[in-house]
Amino acid sequence: MFLRITIYTLIQEAIIFGILLFGKNQHVSLSNYVDVSFLVALITLLIGLFVYIMRSGFLDRVHNGFRNLSRKIKREEESEFSDMLLSELVGLQYAGILISSLLVMLSSILCIFL
Repeated sequence: MFLRITIYTLIQEAIIFGILLFGKNQHVSLSNYVDVSFLVALITLLIGLFVYIMRSGFLDRVHNGFRNLSRKIKREEESEFSDMLLSELVGLQYAGILISSLLVMLSSILCIFL
């Protein structure tokens, strides 16, 4: 778990520094770092929350209904994946994504006060 959080955090930091170095603003400052890191962490947090919602089973009924409707319109037979729920199809763990995005967001909040 710690390794996964570290990898996700390093990926976010690489994206942040890539945006800072190759973005429209050609200068790197603490203010730009705070802005970009907060936005990257917010997007990552939203992705983590979306994965959490999908894994929790909240969208299983909606996904199953759309799949049945599509199968009836196309007149297809059931396949081996047709009876699997959406929460079973998503294999991505959400805890590492959420914790790493919160760490990056916390670092951007701490950098505001420097």
